[in-house]
Amino acid sequence: MRKHLSRWLLVPALSLLSTVSLAGDWLIGSGKYDITGPVADAGMVGYGEVSQTTKGIHSRLWSRAFAITDPETGKRVVFVSADLMGITQGVKQGVVNKLKSRYGSTFSDANVMLTATHTHVGPGGFDHYVMLNMTALGYDSLNQNAIVNGIYQSIVRAVDSSASGNIYMSNGDLLNTSVNRNPIPYSQNPEAGDYQYNTDKQMTLLKLVRDDGKEIGSINWFGVHNVSLGNDYRRVSADNKGAASQMMEDWAAGRGQTSMVAAFANSALGDSSPNVCGPSNGCGSNDEQSLLISAGKQFNKAQALHNTASSRLSGNLDYRHKYVYMPGYQVSDKYTGSGTQSMCDGAVGWSMTAGASWDGPSNIPGVFEGMSVDNEGVDWNRNQSFFSTILNGYPMFALMNGFSNLVMFNDAVDDPCQYPKPTFVNRVTLGSELYTAYIPFQMFRIGSLALIASAGEMTTMSSRRLRDEVRSVLESQGVNTYVIAGLANAYHGYITTPEEYNMQYYEGGHTIYGPNTLAAYKQVYNQMATAMRNGQSVSAGPTPPDLSSSQSIHVVGVVYDDKRLWESFGQVWTDANSSYSKGNTVKVKFRSGHPRNNLKTNSSFLEVQRYVSGSWQTVYTDDDLNTRFVWIRDTAVDCLACSFAEVQWITDSSIPSGTYRIRHKGHWKSGWNGSINSYTGTSRSFSVN
Repeated sequence: MRKHLSRWLLVPALSLLSTVSLAGDWLIGSGKYDITGPVADAGMVGYGEVSQTTKGIHSRLWSRAFAITDPETGKRVVFVSADLMGITQGVKQGVVNKLKSRYGSTFSDANVMLTATHTHVGPGGFDHYVMLNMTALGYDSLNQNAIVNGIYQSIVRAVDSSASGNIYMSNGDLLNTSVNRNPIPYSQNPEAGDYQYNTDKQMTLLKLVRDDGKEIGSINWFGVHNVSLGNDYRRVSADNKGAASQMMEDWAAGRGQTSMVAAFANSALGDSSPNVCGPSNGCGSNDEQSLLISAGKQFNKAQALHNTASSRLSGNLDYRHKYVYMPGYQVSDKYTGSGTQSMCDGAVGWSMTAGASWDGPSNIPGVFEGMSVDNEGVDWNRNQSFFSTILNGYPMFALMNGFSNLVMFNDAVDDPCQYPKPTFVNRVTLGSELYTAYIPFQMFRIGSLALIASAGEMTTMSSRRLRDEVRSVLESQGVNTYVIAGLANAYHGYITTPEEYNMQYYEGGHTIYGPNTLAAYKQVYNQMATAMRNGQSVSAGPTPPDLSSSQSIHVVGVVYDDKRLWESFGQVWTDANSSYSKGNTVKVKFRSGHPRNNLKTNSSFLEVQRYVSGSWQTVYTDDDLNTRFVWIRDTAVDCLACSFAEVQWITDSSIPSGTYRIRHKGHWKSGWNGSINSYTGTSRSFSVN
């Protein structure tokens, strides 16, 4: 049991605690903030589909932050799980810079871990490198700023609300929720037969409880691709991970724990799919039903673990962080098994263009998973028809240098370092960098838990080997739980085992830095764990450049919003019926402005209101799983910049009978002076019985 300290001792460090005796082992805080970007006319990021642009909201995107401080040493860490495809290096830089401006030297790259749930149906354009911006057709500063500010605000809420409390850990297997989407490469691993399952089934959960009994946080890690919604879905959504978080937070609120922030963070997700009933099939009648099925399974397991969490974390709080410039980085024979090897400069393989056939195939004719230099000339040929098919039919691959060269990949030459990967495009192409070369490595120790950050999508066996590497160093120090924190601090594609890489399926084709990527991870983390064990520091490594002012292609914003002279913004176009039976879907359509004019951060584009005791009370918003906000471009020839907003409310038997109405709130932009103006539209009242 650690000593009881008075909070006044920590005031110089935290400047937020009153003079009350500490009882718990930690100072803990949690916070949540909206990071939803443009929900209309923004290219989504994840599937690589240029045509997949945002057209409304299924659920908002959130950043969930947790602050943990050791009151004896003053060391503190922040963990964030954000509803994003990935954390880009520019986002990490932006968040840390804002934290430094508020807290001085308290926070840095080293003790702030930002991770993503890996939703594929959120707006893109928030990277300072090219690859993740392609489908957004450039850099979107509106989205970037919403994400950076939202993550920062969630951390501020977590830090500034910190109070004495304890952390409890539990774990258990969650079955029938993930399948290995590429079992053939997995089966090439010599130890594959040693494991019962070909995906990680364990969920690890932390429960944060203040001394006053308030449950302020629940964090769990379970590796599965957040892709219940497919590559033809158009509404912004946090997908199955986000829905599970909502379920958990709603459940907690129903128990009186209204302040609990519940994060369903991702882990080793590289080859793990939620589509357990077949390709792109999550067992539901449609994608939204599949999402709820996956979310429900994760929620049920997390709820059980939360209720039974009793293993109290105590002991050391520690962290290490360093950057490695990956091209040319030397990896020793201990990890490569073939002498000291230099990491490759970086390249995307041809199999990456096929997409993951189980979760989101590109359906490009003639392109398939498993294209290698060894089967070229037998199963496929790199001829002009391949290039013309992709470049003419799939222009996303021609956006890497300002649309300036539509045949830019014809000069791609295979790198022997990448064997057997056939190069589709090099990481650096015509002066543009697709991915960062400055890879962040970071590890937290919280008592008996080691949290190992991965800046790429790590396959199941890769994660097992990496965890074993760290375990070999820290097990003697009382660490018994090792968790991969997926999609952390930057993004560089995948991490596969050498055996999986050699098969050159999608994951191997997207292992940017070549066959020794996992070996590099093992070497860096062994050094980091050894330094942690011995109480030594690690070198910070080279600082990544700040490219925020170097973006040349910017997403075009709203020019103006239009309507006919006799119309008004917010005008009801298609009204509600006078009555509905429970189970019906209510739809109301309004004349609208463009949603980019105001993101409605921590607010809503819609309200479902119920008439109670003489006043209207909002019962649902656009963040609820039973509502949809749909934005529609008006194609009428006499209204060139006009649009509609349709509000959908899916009723069910659980709602109270009564009188309701639908409201839409938005903003329109003037074509005369560029001013942004608010408006509200309200449907007729109607009954639901």
